[in-house]
Amino acid sequence: MENPKRTKLPSLILSLYKNNIGLFLRIMLPIAIIAIILYISLYYYQVSTIEKINPELQRNQVSNPSQSEENNLDQQENSVSVRVSTNGGISPFPNAIYRLLLSSNELQHPWNPNEIEATDQTPLVWQILPYPMIGNMNDSVVWAWSIPFKSIEYTPLILLIFTLCPLSIVVAFQMQTSNIDQSAGISPLTARSVWKYTSSRALKVLIVPILFLIISEFSQYIYLLLSYIFPSLPVSYAGTPLNLIQMFFNIYFLITLSLYNQCTIFENRSIIGIFKRSHSLVNGVRLKYLSIYLLTAWVASIVSSVFMGSALFVLSIFFSELAPIQDALTPFRFLSLFIGGNVVVMLPDKLSILPTVSILIVSGLVSTLIVPLWAVVTTHLYNERIDSTPKAIEV
Repeated sequence: MENPKRTKLPSLILSLYKNNIGLFLRIMLPIAIIAIILYISLYYYQVSTIEKINPELQRNQVSNPSQSEENNLDQQENSVSVRVSTNGGISPFPNAIYRLLLSSNELQHPWNPNEIEATDQTPLVWQILPYPMIGNMNDSVVWAWSIPFKSIEYTPLILLIFTLCPLSIVVAFQMQTSNIDQSAGISPLTARSVWKYTSSRALKVLIVPILFLIISEFSQYIYLLLSYIFPSLPVSYAGTPLNLIQMFFNIYFLITLSLYNQCTIFENRSIIGIFKRSHSLVNGVRLKYLSIYLLTAWVASIVSSVFMGSALFVLSIFFSELAPIQDALTPFRFLSLFIGGNVVVMLPDKLSILPTVSILIVSGLVSTLIVPLWAVVTTHLYNERIDSTPKAIEV
């Protein structure tokens, strides 16, 4: 490998994934298992919540329901519909909304994604830019082209953010030792040794990522506070000047604090000093970092969509409940995943346990495979900004 400071980022990413994917996964496995289990639990908690509120939603759609209709609404079994997406995995929503979407004359073409996305109440930690949606809706299948610059979601999978510090250790170690003779007495890294070293800074490794998320979303919290004080403020303000201002601050803090992992694990600084150091390193190169993060986020979203689409297609072969996915993922639509496409299939009934859990596990594993990408990119950028390559950590 070339000098770490001169190695091109794409070749560095490919090399590190090729040579260390096993180590990456072993490091992430304990947290990934916990996150996926919680992810599955949260999904079924959402299902149980929807099953409780769905009869009331259906009553609102029926004017002056008779007693028999009341009984049917209370006894209806398929109260939960399912949204399966190559971009977001699986999410439940009320069957009453599914019926409304299919029967409503308000749905216009080209398809307005907000009418569907409103059923998915999972907010995002951040979304760098609003992304255009172009597509249509045919019955229960949606195809759209988007540029989803997204990060980890506010689901239990967000726990994977705590693996970025140990992953950064592996990346820095490999960059440092790439030109050193392997017979020079340097012991190879193991998942245990990496976590042992990380545990020596456990408090900061736990606190700093949480503070990063809070600070990066600070402008949104301000708006929520204002909306609480002034109830007349609209719940949604997408596309407004206020939205643009919020996006500006989100982008600013995300880029400014983006090297917090490396400053946490490689430098002996206080919590405040970690964020100050990241600010100092990023100063003067924010536009460069913005372009790199946008490109990286887009590549990550495409890779995850392709993996998810492939997995959904395979699962649809084994589970008849998922058969509509085969019709939705036509060759053209599947190829569109490689340029930012997103295929959504809305199923009227909730799935049985095995296909549901399978999709949730696959979604968690795809997120796990993508997380090391951010460790590689940010460690590379950190390495470019410091005076010398980080000394190989002896773990």
